[in-house]
Amino acid sequence: MNKTLLAVIVGVTIGLAIMGVFAFVYSFLIGSLFSQTLEFSISLAASFIFLICIFVLLQQVSSKKKKLLSLDSSVHDVHIKLQEQQHLFETIFNTTGIGIALLNLDGHFLRINASLAELLGYSQEDMLAMNYYYLIHPNDLNHLQVNIQQLIDKQIKTYYSEQQCFRKNGEIVWVTSTLSLMRDEKDKPIYFIVQVQNITQQKQAEERLHHMAYHDPLTGLANRNKLEQFINHVLATSRRHQYGFALLFLDLDRFKNINDTIGHEAGDLILQIIAERLRSTVRGTDMVARLGGDEFVLVITDVKKTEGVALIAQNVLENVLQVITVQGQEIYLTTSIGISIYPYDGHNIQTLMKNADLALYRSKEHGRNNYQFYTAGMTNKAQEKMALQNALGHALVKNEFTLAYQPKMEMKTRRITGVEALLRWKNKEYNTITPDEIVALAEETGLIVPVSNWVMKTACQQLKVWHDAGWSSLTIAINCSSRQFKQSTFVDDILDLISRMSLSPPSIEIEITESVIMQEPENTLRVLYALKDLGVQIVIDDFGTGYWSLNNLRRLSVDKIKIDKSFIKQVTLDETSATITKAIIAMVNKLGIISIAEGVETHEQYQFLAYEGCAEIQGYYLTQPLADSAMTKFLQHPIPDAEVISKTEVTS
Repeated sequence: MNKTLLAVIVGVTIGLAIMGVFAFVYSFLIGSLFSQTLEFSISLAASFIFLICIFVLLQQVSSKKKKLLSLDSSVHDVHIKLQEQQHLFETIFNTTGIGIALLNLDGHFLRINASLAELLGYSQEDMLAMNYYYLIHPNDLNHLQVNIQQLIDKQIKTYYSEQQCFRKNGEIVWVTSTLSLMRDEKDKPIYFIVQVQNITQQKQAEERLHHMAYHDPLTGLANRNKLEQFINHVLATSRRHQYGFALLFLDLDRFKNINDTIGHEAGDLILQIIAERLRSTVRGTDMVARLGGDEFVLVITDVKKTEGVALIAQNVLENVLQVITVQGQEIYLTTSIGISIYPYDGHNIQTLMKNADLALYRSKEHGRNNYQFYTAGMTNKAQEKMALQNALGHALVKNEFTLAYQPKMEMKTRRITGVEALLRWKNKEYNTITPDEIVALAEETGLIVPVSNWVMKTACQQLKVWHDAGWSSLTIAINCSSRQFKQSTFVDDILDLISRMSLSPPSIEIEITESVIMQEPENTLRVLYALKDLGVQIVIDDFGTGYWSLNNLRRLSVDKIKIDKSFIKQVTLDETSATITKAIIAMVNKLGIISIAEGVETHEQYQFLAYEGCAEIQGYYLTQPLADSAMTKFLQHPIPDAEVISKTEVTS
């Protein structure tokens, strides 16, 4: 009923009641004159009061009926929504690709969807008779049980983890597991819901990336990252338990020659074989790592005596030396080893690795194919060498390099045919260093290329001076290093230099040793062919001490060979040296190659060489190496008068 109408009725009823009351009072005061009116008013008021009571009662009944109808409708709606949610749950449970299961509080399966059964390789019926814990890998089970208890104790709401599970065939799969606990209306735990998703491929990809980050891709050995991790771990353990351990740095001797000779693929195969041999030499608690190239590191743990480390090092030398057959060729390799031991040779990884490297360098100095333990003297020597290298690095800037020249004389005519340019270093602190040491040091530091370029330019400038002074047939011999032959512009640079100096190509002699050629024979021969095509003369230095073959002499059309001074020194004292020297002279003369004997110092040596038909000589018999001005004076005088040159103009 309309609230306004109800208000009107109530208002009228109240008004009539009030009127009735007034009428009653009035009638009582004046007597019975209005008694009928009073009765009427009271009756009327009572009627209205009765009606309003009936109305209110009916209103309440109507309201309750509506509430009951509304409640019935709400219950029906809730029932429908529950049915919809149940249908949605069943659809998701049965069709999702994620494994879902209901577990009782003991871990037994109450219900399993098809995805979970398929993931683990069981039928749903089989799994209903199983316990979830039975499928979890032991490594993860304890952690799972701890977190289940935390769920029950309301310490966490949901438990998420990555764990390993067993499939029916025994295979292990990685999964993500999300576990939730369901409770009843009294907040009592009743069952778990677990969601499981297969992440095995993701884990395998992560493991591959992790393996790549910590292992050498060629050999499968540990790389530098894993090596440093392992050494730091061993350091911590050794400090705690007062153990010793050893680092062995290995470097395969002349491995680059193997790569250049039989190719990088074969070289990689050799490295894999060496890696496997090193693995078999050490224990499971030790580590073998590859730093790159042909460099390996062994970490030997729990060292009590250095004799045990020495035994391992000797086994490594012997294992590496065993023949390797690759592409039908038998390859023999040797290795050099440097050893540092904790705690005697260092207390941190940097010092131990540095000292093992110093010991490795010493083993190479001692002829390779051996091992050397680090000693304190190696550090002192290394510091001295570093100072020397720094001084050498500034020598070009400070104009401390000079050239000395040593003449070559043709035996038949006693005519000076050419000179050899020899590097000298004027430094008060290092005035005792020999030319060979300068070159070796420049090779190590990488300064050999700029130094050699300076030598080439300075020597050609001086030759131009002598040509302009009238010695136009004079040649100049310049020693070249292996690094220069690796420069892609080497041939073009020589061509540009002799063109700018207006020198004829045959006036330039490029001297190269047999050992340099054999470091990278294919590339070196290619460069030598290119130089030969320019007209530059090719001279093989220190002939007889390397591996140069007669076939190469013929193929390259070498212009001159220099017989090594070690043979010349003994020609009048040792029959073997004399025989070898005779054979070399006879051979090269037969091939039409000019033979040069270097290191000639005595008249007896000179007579022997003249008799055997050697074409040219060079050495102190003629003169020591001279500065450019002294060399100019030497060229102006006949050979017998060479001794009159002031010794102050002679360079050491």
